Amino acid sequence: MPQSVQSEGPLANPILDLVVAGCEVQLKAWQAYRVEGTAFVAKRLSANLECLRALGHCCDVQSAVECQRAWLRDCQRDYAEEWARIVATTFALGFGNIAGMGWPLGLRTAETCAEPELQSEPQSEPQPVPQRHLPLQSAA
Repeated sequence: MPQSVQSEGPLANPILDLVVAGCEVQLKAWQAYRVEGTAFVAKRLSANLECLRALGHCCDVQSAVECQRAWLRDCQRDYAEEWARIVATTFALGFGNIAGMGWPLGLRTAETCAEPELQSEPQSEPQPVPQRHLPLQSAA
């Protein structure tokens, strides 16, 4: 009968840890975008339906054009607001996840990131820069 090998805990695998952390970040991002995207699509479909209903009540070209202009203004405003929300979501997710990624990359401390001190050398007077005399080219 074979003996079972019991381990005392999971083996250290920094590559696997990094992949798992990356997958968790992607899952969190896709869940946030799914919620935001679904709400936006529902809002635009509702606005499109309202526009179609309003167009059904237009009796002349001028009122139909005005109805479409109002729809276009609302559409532009909604898309601009949605892009702002997507960018804000992206930055919020990005900054939150970048801060948590320090553990696989190594933590930076004042000791590990200390800048070398510059030693000042005695300054001498600046030397004049020699000027080169280039031959003049005649204008053709």
